[in-house]
Amino acid sequence: MKKSILIIDDETSVGTLLDISISQRGFRVKTALSGSEGIQKARQESFDLIILDVALPGMDGIEICQTLRETEGYEETPIIMISSRADSVTRQKASRAGASEYLVKPFTSEALLRQVEEQLARPYFS
Repeated sequence: MKKSILIIDDETSVGTLLDISISQRGFRVKTALSGSEGIQKARQESFDLIILDVALPGMDGIEICQTLRETEGYEETPIIMISSRADSVTRQKASRAGASEYLVKPFTSEALLRQVEEQLARPYFS
């Protein structure tokens, strides 16, 4: 069965590019344009990995990550946070919120796919 990935990013072009790159590797991909939409989709179905932008309107990615970690079934799900913010404070906040990995934009699709595959290969225990 294909692994499923949820991409939460308010930039349609970024979401579309990530969707295409990841889908071509055989993953099932769903996208959400806001944190609330992403949380709703995560509660409606199960995802094996989440890619989450830090800078989102309303609820930011750090808050969404914390909410997902408190959601049944997502306590150990890999969450890759992506952001143009490279500062250590944001990275630390993401880590404390439960991010599994943090990638700074711009990144190559190869770098993201490598992280997706590494995160999915790690043993997670609920």
